[in-house]
Amino acid sequence: MASLASTGEPDVRALVTPEGVDLRVRLAAVSERGIALIIDLSIIVVSLIVLTIVALSTLSGNTSASVSLIIWLLGFFVLRNFYFTLFECGRRAATPGKRIMGLRVVARDGAALTADAVVARNAMRELELYLPIMFLIARGEDIEAWIVLSGIVWCGIFVLFPLFNRDRLRAGDLIAGTWVLKAPRQTLLPDLAGDRPASADAVFAFTPAQLGSYGVK
Repeated sequence: MASLASTGEPDVRALVTPEGVDLRVRLAAVSERGIALIIDLSIIVVSLIVLTIVALSTLSGNTSASVSLIIWLLGFFVLRNFYFTLFECGRRAATPGKRIMGLRVVARDGAALTADAVVARNAMRELELYLPIMFLIARGEDIEAWIVLSGIVWCGIFVLFPLFNRDRLRAGDLIAGTWVLKAPRQTLLPDLAGDRPASADAVFAFTPAQLGSYGVK
């Protein structure tokens, strides 16, 4: 098991992997995660609009309305249940929104991110995201005021959950053992052989031909 330790910076955590490597990781800000979520939801909405146009266009032929409805419902089901899971199970472990914001999902124990963890964290999204959205857009007719208030409090607990823990974990992150980190930018170090020409007093001096042969091998 990996171990976690606090550092001097509030957003940085010391993560010791099972192999004993001490990594310094930076937590994603709540605002960054929120913007990434808005981008992903926008992609889903645009995809649903395109899917709706495609489904309606099939009505011009011999296809019945029920077939068009099935196509739309199938696309809606896939986007709602598998959009986040499929992207986060990939090599980058991030949805398009997270990639734009430079974020990725990792396991808190330092091990490789598993599909089980991704499925678990996104299964909770039904309670954290979709249920509050459906509750807010649903009509409140014939519903008592205390039920509406209870629903708002219930949704608020999940929506605001990352604000009340030091690692900014969603309920899904807490259950799946994951967190969202700011992915560091990959930069290449300068070419020492090209930047520092061999000098006469150097201990080892290599010619360009020798360096080229070494690079090939």
